[in-house]
Amino acid sequence: MANKIENYNYASLNDSSYRDIVVEIAQNGYPSNSDRTGVGTVGISFIPSFYTLDGGAIPMISGKAVNAKPLCVELEWYFKGLTNVKFLNENGVKIWDQWSDENGELGPVYGKQWRKWCDTRVVTAAEYELIKNRGYVIDGELTDGRLAITREIDQLQRIVDNLRNDPENRRNIMSAWNVGELEDMKLPPCHFAFGAWSRELDPINRLTMAFKIGINHLEHNVESKYAAFALVVKPIMDEANQDDHSRFMDGLTHDWLDHHNIPRRILNTGMVQRSVDTFVGMPFNIAGYSIITHFLAHITDHMAGNFTHFGFDVHLYNDHEDGVNIYLEREDIEENNPIVVFPNSWRELEDFNWQGISILGYQSHPWIKVPVAK
Repeated sequence: MANKIENYNYASLNDSSYRDIVVEIAQNGYPSNSDRTGVGTVGISFIPSFYTLDGGAIPMISGKAVNAKPLCVELEWYFKGLTNVKFLNENGVKIWDQWSDENGELGPVYGKQWRKWCDTRVVTAAEYELIKNRGYVIDGELTDGRLAITREIDQLQRIVDNLRNDPENRRNIMSAWNVGELEDMKLPPCHFAFGAWSRELDPINRLTMAFKIGINHLEHNVESKYAAFALVVKPIMDEANQDDHSRFMDGLTHDWLDHHNIPRRILNTGMVQRSVDTFVGMPFNIAGYSIITHFLAHITDHMAGNFTHFGFDVHLYNDHEDGVNIYLEREDIEENNPIVVFPNSWRELEDFNWQGISILGYQSHPWIKVPVAK
């Protein structure tokens, strides 16, 4: 057992998952010259890739730099339900500017759909009585006596509530693909569906996952319940006497782990993306949704296990060819071991703040500049 959990660096696996997608497209992709941008692409379709989050890991690739600040600022922008670039610009992020109008508006894009999905209905007074407890408000009355009612649905909060109260609910899904509002968006959502999956861990896997997080926290001098737990468990895991080690593991109980405030549940997530700009966008996407997964785990008493990305049209733009070649000529950095850490005080969605996020252990080759297709 001790030998099996000494390696807490999963970045090489995550690097490989991403690199394999790039290689597959470059070698076997189908060309297209009729995409929306007019640039032309080579691509493949309906491709999954898998990323481990064990030990607090996030898949920030090492073959080219992924800029953590715009990544985290954008996440907070989503979480706030904002649709204007003002917040991004105030924090030095310009990645959405090219799609915004003269007032900085983008229409009802991601944040609105995640946190403020609009549900509007016209119902009779009797029908309203049956559903008014869902949070509808009356906007007006039609000449025939029917009522126009609306409510805002916070999809992300629903997932949090379920993970706390009904974690194995198979409806832990969030969508940004609001068909009725697509024409109002400056750019329809590329990553449009997100799902969360929770299960209870057995005591040994529960201990192992917590120990891996703790060792990574100790390496970076992070004060956390996981670091404290690792200090307790490490002498046992390093025990040369295998009989003592085996007796400890055989006697391990949920109650003992509860005493050390170790979560009982694992959280896995997946995201579906209709259009994947593999070289520019995908590194952001896989890192961003992995941070979201860790954050949801943090505030709902879970430990993050893995993240799955599923792309529909997964492509490389033709004008990214030089950058792709530079990337493919590079070797991934074995020492790269990025983890994400949140303040212990964070308990709710509203606590998310890009300045409070710590990304530690990230090493990469320099950024590769390529055009961003509009």
